[in-house]
Amino acid sequence: MKIFKYRILNHILFWILIFSFYTIPLILSFGFSFEAFINLIYIPFDILAVCFVIEFLIPRFLFKKRNLFIFLFGTVMVISLNIVISQYIKYNIQPSLGFWVARRPLVSDLFYSLLSNFMIVGMASALKILRYTYNIQLTQTELKKRSIQSELGILRSQVNPHFLFNVLNNIDALIFEDKEKASNAIFLLSKIMRFMLQESSEEKVMLSKELDYIKDYLELAKLSFKDPKFLKFSSAGNINSKQIPPLLFIPIIENTIKHCNKKANPPGIQIKFNVEDDFIELNTSNFVKRNDFKLPDKSLCSGLKNVEKRLKLLYGENYIFDINRDMDKFDVYIKISLS
Repeated sequence: MKIFKYRILNHILFWILIFSFYTIPLILSFGFSFEAFINLIYIPFDILAVCFVIEFLIPRFLFKKRNLFIFLFGTVMVISLNIVISQYIKYNIQPSLGFWVARRPLVSDLFYSLLSNFMIVGMASALKILRYTYNIQLTQTELKKRSIQSELGILRSQVNPHFLFNVLNNIDALIFEDKEKASNAIFLLSKIMRFMLQESSEEKVMLSKELDYIKDYLELAKLSFKDPKFLKFSSAGNINSKQIPPLLFIPIIENTIKHCNKKANPPGIQIKFNVEDDFIELNTSNFVKRNDFKLPDKSLCSGLKNVEKRLKLLYGENYIFDINRDMDKFDVYIKISLS
C-alpha cells in the first residue's frame, strides 16, 4: 500500500509539473483567463499515452528484453495517435468551446506537437527507467549485504572445538587435584560460552567485553602450560566506548596457542593489544617447532584464512594483516580501524 501511495503521489507531482510548464507561459502572456487552463483538455490524453508506455510497453518489452522493436513501434504509434487527437481537439473542440486557437503552418504545428509529446513521454520513461535501475541496485545491495552477513556469521561461529576439548580435559584433571581451581575454570568457561551465545550474533560489541572474553580464554589456556609465565598478555590504550566485530581476534589467538612449542623458554607466547583513538593493533608471537610443517604459510591454516576472509568482508582493503615465520618463531600483526 505504501508503494502504491508513493506511485500515485509521484504521478500527481509529475503532471502538476507538466501542466505548470505549459500553463505558466500562457498566464504570463494573457493573465488569469480561461485560455490559460486550456491544457486541462489535453492532459487526460497525455496521461493515457504515458501510462500505456511506462506501465505496459516498458515493463513487458524493455525491462524483460523481449522485443525492443515492439517497444519502439508501440511508443511511436502511441505518440502519433496522441498528436492526431491533440490536433483534432485544437482545431475542432477548442474553437467550439470559445477558446482562442493559434494557427500555424501544418508542418510547424506537427513539429511542436511531436516535440511536446516526445518530451512528456520521454521524461516519464526516463523517470521509470531510473526508478527501475535504482530498485535493482537497492535489491542487489540488500542481497549482497545479507550474503555478507550470512558469511560473516558462519566465519565467526567457527570456534575451534580443539580448545574446548582441552579445557574440559584439564578441568577433569583439576577436579581431583584442585577443586577451587577447577570451579574457577568452569566459571570462566561458562563466561566464554555465554559471550559466544549472546554477543557473537551482534554486528559489533564493546571492545572491553571482547578483551574480557579474550582474557578469560587465555586464563583457561594457561591450564595447559606448566609455567603460568609461559603465556604473556598485555594491552595498552583507552578501550572505553569503542566497538569491534565480535570474535574477530580469537582465531589468531587460538592458532598461537595450538601451534606453540611448549618446550620453549618462557614467554613462549606473547599477545599484545594496542588501542588508539581510531585503530587497534594486535601482535602475537609464539615459538613453534622447527620441524612443524603444519604451518608453512597462512594458506594452509583455516583459522588464519578465515580471519583474512572476514577482514576482507568487513573492511575491504582498509586493514593490515601480516604473517611472518622466522625459523622457530611465528608472528602475526593485525591493524583495523575503529571509526
